Amino acid sequence: MKHMTERILVVDDRPMNIELLDAILTSAGYIVDSAESGEEALNKVFNDPPDLVLLDVMMPEMNGYEVCRRIKKNKSLPYIPIVYITASELEQEDVIKGLDAGGDDYIRKPFNMAELLGRIKSCLRVKSLYDELTKAKTELSRYVSLPTLKMVENKIHNHPEPENREAYVTIMFSDIREFTQISEGMTPADVFAKLNINIGTQLEIIEKYQGIIEKLNGDEVIAVFEGPDMADNALRCALEIIHALSKPGYNEELDFPYVGIGINTGQIYLGNVGNESFRDYTVIGNTINIAARLCGLADKFEVLLTQTTLASVNKEQFHFQSIGKKMLKGLSNPIEVFKVTR
Repeated sequence: MKHMTERILVVDDRPMNIELLDAILTSAGYIVDSAESGEEALNKVFNDPPDLVLLDVMMPEMNGYEVCRRIKKNKSLPYIPIVYITASELEQEDVIKGLDAGGDDYIRKPFNMAELLGRIKSCLRVKSLYDELTKAKTELSRYVSLPTLKMVENKIHNHPEPENREAYVTIMFSDIREFTQISEGMTPADVFAKLNINIGTQLEIIEKYQGIIEKLNGDEVIAVFEGPDMADNALRCALEIIHALSKPGYNEELDFPYVGIGINTGQIYLGNVGNESFRDYTVIGNTINIAARLCGLADKFEVLLTQTTLASVNKEQFHFQSIGKKMLKGLSNPIEVFKVTR
């Protein structure tokens, strides 16, 4: 049976042991790679992660426990099962030491071939479940906000849900200008395809500037920026979005590249909205409403902001111009609005 595609890295300082394991695993249908030292094993794992590692414990310079510890410490790697191969006189304290280092199983020398293949198959089955869970988590993160995803993770792991809290943040609200008029003569499929180009461009830039994508609503994008540089990051993000969408030739490809952006800084409230059947961990508050109103007021490729945002940015890096006091819907008094000038 040679239909398997799982790749196994065999790590042993004795070439004879590697040859034996290579023969057994290859005949069972696995793809086999090898390393004769801990350092070589780490280089191979970090550069091209295998599906499983068969790891000798007793090796010069760097033993198997240290190799395992370093692999598990690297959070950029996917889950990789590690099976130690060790001498039959293994002490109980050594077993505990190996498991504490992150190992998944032990095989004692001399090993039984059926037992070896059985343990490998079991570990790879666990890896398959881990990979499916990671893929599901990645897909989920594309459809819900990051705070909501964290809430779900906490619930799965029986951790306390995020507490409802107030926070001082910068909100960026982006909306496509003339979206309804331009899309009126297009097929739904074309609208969807071109909208994805526009929104996809914006999302990449938002993530670049450490923004949290709070919500996508048709042609609207809401992003939240936190931290000491939140206002600067939001402004840089907005300007880069406009620069990317206004490049020569991009307009023709997109059909509706024109965005208006509103930015506001202030207090918001983060918390759970909904009930047991449907819940969302979201942000609410007048700060978001004002950002939305500014966005609606903005012209094509224009960024508007409030005095609270202006007070938080590095004024040496940006240029602003007041467009006067504006009465925004939902407010009892007009507020001064500023636009970013090139």
